[in-house]
Amino acid sequence: MEELLNPRHPLDTYHQAQLDFLATLPEAQRTYHARLFRLGNACYRYQQQAAGEVTEDDFRHWLEGLPEKMRVAMERDGFKANKNSLPLRRHALKRGDQGYDAFLQAILSPEDWAYQQALAQPSAHAGEEG
Repeated sequence: MEELLNPRHPLDTYHQAQLDFLATLPEAQRTYHARLFRLGNACYRYQQQAAGEVTEDDFRHWLEGLPEKMRVAMERDGFKANKNSLPLRRHALKRGDQGYDAFLQAILSPEDWAYQQALAQPSAHAGEEG
């Protein structure tokens, strides 16, 4: 089962919970759910890179790119309240040349990377009425 979770979750408790969940599934569902765990694990690892490294300068730079109403709300809440928000952490990582897509491509298998890319594409049928 271990071979299904690469990249694995860096926290042993969650890694074991993922293994336990996969073991309960019928074989036909295991591959699909393992892929979702791998994608989630890679995203988690990316976000963890910014833990404790987001600066007030990153915060001010991030605010500049937000729509006005959101910017006002984030300014009101302040840096400390937003320091651990995922969008701000992703912004800080990208500013530091640690782009999300490049990280995922490096850590995922080519098949998982292709799947991630397909998920990120807008649906060809989005907006169509049936």
